[in-house]
Amino acid sequence: MSSQLPPAFKPIAHYIKIANENASRDPVIYYWSLLWMVLGSSTAKFDESSWRRLQKAIIVENEATELRDSLRDSIDAPDETMSNLLNSEEISRKILEKQVNCETIREKIEKLAAKICSGRRKIAEIDEKMERKVEDEAKLERKILNLERVEKENLKEKNKKKRVISIMIRLNSYRKLWMIEEVFAIFKLKIDGGPASTPPAPRHCSCQVIDTIRGIHLPQLTHLFQHPEPLTFAALQHAIHLFDVISRILNYAPKHSTESLRASVQKTWKKRLDREKFAESLIHLGRNVTQLREACGIPTMATDRTLGTLDEWIRIVIQKEKTTFERPVESVFSPASLFIDLKIV
Repeated sequence: MSSQLPPAFKPIAHYIKIANENASRDPVIYYWSLLWMVLGSSTAKFDESSWRRLQKAIIVENEATELRDSLRDSIDAPDETMSNLLNSEEISRKILEKQVNCETIREKIEKLAAKICSGRRKIAEIDEKMERKVEDEAKLERKILNLERVEKENLKEKNKKKRVISIMIRLNSYRKLWMIEEVFAIFKLKIDGGPASTPPAPRHCSCQVIDTIRGIHLPQLTHLFQHPEPLTFAALQHAIHLFDVISRILNYAPKHSTESLRASVQKTWKKRLDREKFAESLIHLGRNVTQLREACGIPTMATDRTLGTLDEWIRIVIQKEKTTFERPVESVFSPASLFIDLKIV
């Protein structure tokens, strides 16, 4: 303390020391020390700077005294010091734990932030895909609308073409039917109604019915060779020619070609082979007529009357009677197209 005093206070340094030492112990000694310090300082000279330095020295001395007292108290009460030390260590440990927890939380936050960024990227990708999907749906809708428009146009064009084809089929059917009627008129088929017909037709042979083509009788197979050769040959040639013209008009291919039928027929049947070929030609012609009737949906009951079945066929076609079997009347390649309704809807 005396080393910190200003030079002007050196004479009373002893009293100051005693006063400081007994400030908290003995008030009486403290009082008399201060009194002697004031009364005994007649030889000392004080200025303002000396007083300020004294005040600073007193403050420093008081702080040192307080520190000393606190140290004494801590030495006198060691349990409190240890408790404070333990508390400080506990607080330090908790602070460390908090720091560790903060680091863990910070790592979790960073991971969450990374996940959020990844989620945002995925959301952006999904949004981009959704936009593409919306664009694709819009393109698909436009394509569907375009296809519907094209389909309507195609349907309209198809209906138009279908109507044109239907008209052409009917015109073709009418033309074929008209030509067939003309052909039948040229060949002048005359069908005998049989014994029950009125009046009875004159008969010059043993045939049950006398069917003629261009005025020439074509006999039945059972009575074929009881008739004159030239007339029978001419009647069969006329019948083959008639069926050939009908086949050409209808663009119809029979099972037995008319060329082979003509080639196999001879003008005379003196030989057995010639008679067999003649009979075979008549049988094949009857089968061709039956095939034509079947193609039109008309069954054939009597197969031995070639001219009769052929005349019945043209009569049913002209009158457009209802057939027994269904056939494709809308097909221009089918003989059944002759049965198509000529009325255009």
